[in-house]
Amino acid sequence: MAKRKKQRITGSRNFHTPKLIPLLFMIFILFVSALSLFLSSTIFKEHLVLSEASLWLAMSLLSLFIALVTLHSRMDHVMEKVLVPIVIIGSLVCSGTFALTTFQLFSDKRNYEDHEFKISEGVPSEISFDGSKYGEDYISSITIHGVEIKVAHLNITRTDYLQELKNKPLKLQYLPHSRFAVAVTLVIEEEVQKQ
Repeated sequence: MAKRKKQRITGSRNFHTPKLIPLLFMIFILFVSALSLFLSSTIFKEHLVLSEASLWLAMSLLSLFIALVTLHSRMDHVMEKVLVPIVIIGSLVCSGTFALTTFQLFSDKRNYEDHEFKISEGVPSEISFDGSKYGEDYISSITIHGVEIKVAHLNITRTDYLQELKNKPLKLQYLPHSRFAVAVTLVIEEEVQKQ
């Protein structure tokens, strides 16, 4: 009598069902990622550093989850043998990059709470936008005197920048480790207010 082939849970011929420990680990990573995303948008909403750190932690864990899921792919065809390792390596690189930003933000927690910011003043030498094809285009970073400062979380639109800030001297207060901006103001406005 021939043995019956064990049925796959997934029903897909391109995926190995993970063993119990890796499966529980993957579920745990997904749970912590979802919890971090929830904390970022609700509990830590008013605290810039904790909110952004939770968001970047969620993205890091989600990238790690994608890498772990992809590890269980079967590589029967030539295209799969090429694409699967690229997805795994890309996901691990993204996860590491996001984790580094998370650690930098946690390092800035004390600076943020004590209002110890670095300041950069001048006309921006470079502005980068998020390149959104749908909806409003937002500024992702501003470079002044060779220092690139992240401003995506401040939601400055391209339209606002062109109308109010373009070619004008700016003062950026930012966190020292992560280089996340806390405030962007016009230098001229501050001088008028002092007088």
